[in-house]
Amino acid sequence: MSIILHIHTIVLSKPLFSENFTWFLIFTLVFVLAGLLIYFHWVNKKFRNENRNLSDKLSERTYQVMLQKWELERKNLAISQQNQDILDGMRYARNIQFAVLPKEEKISRSFSDHFVLYKPKDIVSGDFYFYEDTGPYVYLAAADCTGHGVAGAFMAMVGSSLLHQITGQQRAAETCEILDKLNEGIIDALRQKDTDSHGGMDIALIRYDKTKSELCFSGANRPLVLIRNYNLETYPGSKLSLGGFNQNEQKKFDETIIPIKKDDRIYLFTDGFADQFGGPAGKKIMTKNFKEILYSIHENPMNEQKATLEGYYENWKGRLDQIDDILVIGIKF
Repeated sequence: MSIILHIHTIVLSKPLFSENFTWFLIFTLVFVLAGLLIYFHWVNKKFRNENRNLSDKLSERTYQVMLQKWELERKNLAISQQNQDILDGMRYARNIQFAVLPKEEKISRSFSDHFVLYKPKDIVSGDFYFYEDTGPYVYLAAADCTGHGVAGAFMAMVGSSLLHQITGQQRAAETCEILDKLNEGIIDALRQKDTDSHGGMDIALIRYDKTKSELCFSGANRPLVLIRNYNLETYPGSKLSLGGFNQNEQKKFDETIIPIKKDDRIYLFTDGFADQFGGPAGKKIMTKNFKEILYSIHENPMNEQKATLEGYYENWKGRLDQIDDILVIGIKF
């Protein structure tokens, strides 16, 4: 028992660690804590620097993106303004073109029951119709110029001006003679003998003799359709176009004399209506079907025929684009 008490006394009186070892542990702990503090401070500083660099990069990138956006908006605004200027110019050109076209009240003086279906593909048209009353003779034409839009409209203005000059100078000119002179006029006006310009037109032209009730017809790749006593007859015209100089080609246009009877209907037209795609199969109307439509409605008043043709065309076209200018003229004698 005494031995056990002695050992217990020795253990309690002797410290577990020496004083030097204790200080070593304290300094080690302080050093580790200081190292951790320095490390965390370094990590935190590095993180802040990386965030700052990233923020700077993002700010620079955002700034560049904003600059690109502003530049794009500026260009879009400039393009939009240019487009608006072009549209304004084309609308003004359309007003000029419509002012040059014959007024329907003038046509009504010679042909009381008639219609003109005129639908430009674009704002301005490469199709045009011509009317001139020189006294005993009345000239009427449906023309289709090369191209459509602005290019076609310029050609239409040239053709209309030349026709007025020719019929004004020669008030009794035959239709074949007019087309001969019109062909020469286009070649000269566009300097086609010296340039690569190949612009021209197709046209159906009639001269109506009021005193004889007689029709003189000439065509350049465009026909005349006559419906009389439930019979439809087509006069094809010459297989030639106006304009486009070729020194190896001598163009001479034919003419046909047609005595006119009461209740005769004639139709002049360009190829835009028949060439329109649409219908259940997305195909063209075709000239054959177009003539069948004319025949099916020819007994109706001319204003109703026009409305029927417009309705048929719009239904056939559906959601498809109009592919060409459209011009159809109908006259009942």
